[in-house]
Amino acid sequence: MASSSKKKLESQVSLDMRENDSKQLLAFLNCAKCRDLACDAVETHCCRVLLCAKCLEQRASQCPKCSEPCSASPCHLARRLIGMQPWCCSECGKETNRSEQADHLLICPQRVRSCPASGCSFTGLTDTFIDHLIQEHKDALMKEVDKLFPPVKRQRRSSDSSESSNDSDSSRRRAMVLRYQRYRERMHDSAIRERSRVRLAVTGKNYCTGPLNGPPCNCCDGRCGPDNGCNCVDCMRLDLASFNISRPLVLINREGAVARISLQTGKFYCGRAVMGNDPRTDGFCGPNDGNNCHACYKLDQQLRNRYADIAAEWDLDGLGVRDVIDMTETNENDDDEYDFDDDDGLVAMGLDVID
Repeated sequence: MASSSKKKLESQVSLDMRENDSKQLLAFLNCAKCRDLACDAVETHCCRVLLCAKCLEQRASQCPKCSEPCSASPCHLARRLIGMQPWCCSECGKETNRSEQADHLLICPQRVRSCPASGCSFTGLTDTFIDHLIQEHKDALMKEVDKLFPPVKRQRRSSDSSESSNDSDSSRRRAMVLRYQRYRERMHDSAIRERSRVRLAVTGKNYCTGPLNGPPCNCCDGRCGPDNGCNCVDCMRLDLASFNISRPLVLINREGAVARISLQTGKFYCGRAVMGNDPRTDGFCGPNDGNNCHACYKLDQQLRNRYADIAAEWDLDGLGVRDVIDMTETNENDDDEYDFDDDDGLVAMGLDVID
């Protein structure tokens, strides 16, 4: 019983400390003039005092601590912390964060609004106010509608020779964009077909538990998932759609990390700090050259077979990097640099062997 009471007391003390810390933190975020949480918080350069931007203007840019003229700059940390604090609209009762206060007040349905038109004395709630504008000030709205939805203007080139060249480049870019959009649509369609039988693993990768396509790899049991490891080409498409990736030279490795092909080496790199035990690296997988991690090395091997259908849809000619895929084929046979198929070699380098 004594032990239980002691634990309860320690828990209560810890809770009180957390509450006190929170109150002290909020006190530091108060404006030195109005004593409320600073709105558009700024910090004076002379005494580092926190103020509302409007409160500083009302003081004619005079520091409240030293009473000297001063300048100030936005305090972004304070603004983020204050923006996370809860806020409740006094008009409609909606609960949100302070960072969304201004946006909510613009559309609050219970806020009383006055018509700004000259000679108009209308006041009413938001929906009624919108109806009033449409009925009574339709002509003014139509005259100003272009300001609400400005057209996108294209920049014209002064030189005729450069204009023809730029038109050619622009057409090529538009063609690439269209190809990428069609590629993304195909990935999305594949994802929709597979979604009903696919499960999401803790790594963020998708697995359908079906047989793996392509040549067998020595790191998996020949099945797609269900919890980790390599996945089939359809589930890789679903990975790319889940990560909102449509650009070429990018796949998701077996550990759920986004990996891209380096134009320098033709290898996949994820950029993670997972190579600390490899003395030939700086501890990171890439990101541009050097050895890659085991998961990215597997992508080097599988790009030409298991994920060949995805690679075939990449518009590498438009990017001028067609030879990158050939580089990955060379890396697959570069056993002098690494031998990831040798478990003893993995252990010697301090890397985990994935069964």
